[in-house]
Amino acid sequence: MKLTDCEPTDWFVAFHPDSPHWWVRALACGRFKHVSVMGFVERAQAWVLFDFQMDRSRVLIVGNHEADPVLAHFSAGNTVLRMARPIGQELNLNMSVGLWCVPAAAHILGLKSCALRPDALFRQCLANGGEIIGESGGHETAAAKGRSGARAPEGSRSSGENQHDAGPADDGD
Repeated sequence: MKLTDCEPTDWFVAFHPDSPHWWVRALACGRFKHVSVMGFVERAQAWVLFDFQMDRSRVLIVGNHEADPVLAHFSAGNTVLRMARPIGQELNLNMSVGLWCVPAAAHILGLKSCALRPDALFRQCLANGGEIIGESGGHETAAAKGRSGARAPEGSRSSGENQHDAGPADDGD
């Protein structure tokens, strides 16, 4: 078994437009106030979610068969990007300074980043191949056209299509 089989091939990055903390809303000037990441691990048929909070980092593992409410919580009302896992960078040095959501998310994504605020990380993700698959305020939370077998969060598939029965989507990549 390769370790790369035990991690998501694609990461879904949720940029949150609000925060429950007034001082975060004040400091994180711009459109986004928080960022979290989630990804589907095909081998385990489970989602891994990472959310850096003020009290601690939360790492959630949720089976695909029961993931809909958790994915909806992390994607509803947020702008979601899809980022491919970096390949061939395992030996690169990628150090981040700071213990808050932005440097933590950048590190998980494998981005060499000096971003301090979620808006800056959002721009950097787009510049490094990130694809917007759900806009805050829109009805779509993530696209069903995920390559590499990643399942999209609930609400992203057409009505009548069961995301748990669907095989890996192929968008021609």
